[in-house]
Amino acid sequence: MSSIVEHSVEIAAPVEEVFAYVDDYTLTKDWMYGLHEIEPVSDQTHGVGATYDGVMKLGVSLKSRIQCTGWERDRLIEISSIKGIKNTQRWTFTDLGDGRTRVDAWISYTLPGGPAGRAIASAVKPIIGVAVKSTSESLVRNVEAR
Repeated sequence: MSSIVEHSVEIAAPVEEVFAYVDDYTLTKDWMYGLHEIEPVSDQTHGVGATYDGVMKLGVSLKSRIQCTGWERDRLIEISSIKGIKNTQRWTFTDLGDGRTRVDAWISYTLPGGPAGRAIASAVKPIIGVAVKSTSESLVRNVEAR
């Protein structure tokens, strides 16, 4: 069964700065809750085709190989898993004027079925709300502090 999480934040920074910050994989662990590891596995490190291995720790370790499947400067970053825990993350960026940006996150994930999947779900589901709130707060705080 798939689950979808959606969340929006406003950041007091121009869209170009916000996009560049989110697009820089080397900074992702600074703001994404639970991200334990992210390593490129391709020479390309941003834009469509950039591929990474990642480990999220949300009560249990969740491993995925992810690839950028959508990228439009200052407007969109979409990442989808190609191996491991099935997930898609879509980040859209809207210039609100006056140096403000809205970031809309849409995240879909599917945990494995069977007893193992139920065990993972029972560990992960209570943490999702905390993860979304913490990720949003960190993203706003880190970008606005730059």
